[in-house]
Amino acid sequence: MKILFVIIDGGGNVPPQLGTARALRARGAEILVLGHRGIRDRVEAAGFPFESFSGGAHFDPTLRRSLAAMMTAFIRVAADKDVGRYIVETARRHGVDAVVVDMILGASIPEIKKAGIPTVVFVHCFYRAVQDLAASPVGWMLRLRGTDPLAAEHGGLLQLVSARADLDPVRGNPPVHHVGVVWQGVPSASVPAQVPRILVSLSTCAFAGQRRMLQNILDAVAPLPVEATVTVGPGIDAAGLRVPRNASMHAWLDHDEVLATASLVVGHGGHSTAMRALSFGVPQVTMPANPLIDQKAVGAALQKAGSGLLLSKHARPQRIRSAIETVLGDPSYREAAHRLGEQIRQTDGAEVAADAISEFVRSRQFAES
Repeated sequence: MKILFVIIDGGGNVPPQLGTARALRARGAEILVLGHRGIRDRVEAAGFPFESFSGGAHFDPTLRRSLAAMMTAFIRVAADKDVGRYIVETARRHGVDAVVVDMILGASIPEIKKAGIPTVVFVHCFYRAVQDLAASPVGWMLRLRGTDPLAAEHGGLLQLVSARADLDPVRGNPPVHHVGVVWQGVPSASVPAQVPRILVSLSTCAFAGQRRMLQNILDAVAPLPVEATVTVGPGIDAAGLRVPRNASMHAWLDHDEVLATASLVVGHGGHSTAMRALSFGVPQVTMPANPLIDQKAVGAALQKAGSGLLLSKHARPQRIRSAIETVLGDPSYREAAHRLGEQIRQTDGAEVAADAISEFVRSRQFAES
């Protein structure tokens, strides 16, 4: 069985797709990855052969620009049919049995289906986020460019959602398959350090306003009896930030090592980061960095589940400090996160997704035989 994964350079969308590719490889599948050149290092580090798109709209999530400019670039990629044609050419050249395509490539999905190639759509966030995007100005712009933001659903394709169905506030009963959270590493229950440890992690994407958010968070933790571990990715210019004595700044850290002893995560609500924290049973304070995607819904779901609090990205230090003190001081938040973490650790969503893809390919091969 030979599978082509098509992945854009979007930050948190990459780990669950590579996790699923690893699970398929463990079953004997041959995996190829096609995507933006910015993900090459991560793909090759995972041991997969990689090809970059030879044409079409490029997307670099670390480029600092206004939110409007970033979303315009996003729309350009999602609506680019040239990418779809290149995917079809690559799939045929390698003789793959199926293509697993990133949900963001909306215009590419019908192109792959039209070519008669078995197609699986990988949804790396809540499906509600897909529904909301379709109803938003982004969805309107996509339609004006001739792209149906719900093409996979309307085309009856298999959609795998790497999220928990009980947290996803999906509208109605769309024909999607929630596979659960795809692990990053092997999560375990956090054992909090004696001095409460807070992981502060905002997006690797350069969403406008994140530097100000980070400074407000640093100012919030400064007077607290905590140890803050802050990861600053390429999307934030950390030069000149006021860093308190109880905070350490890092360009990169393995979050699993920090989460193993963390009491709290303060983050932006990216689904990948939030579910990684939840897999360790760590409660969260969420400050969505981009109001046009899934981050607010993720924070709201955690708050509804009792495992965190949702704030505005514009929250001032005093409000952030109050939220941190509330979550650290009320054991119910950690208990709720612990319950969800236990459930996530029972089954790796990558295994469920790999099972579904394998069965899909087998059924297509049987139907054609």
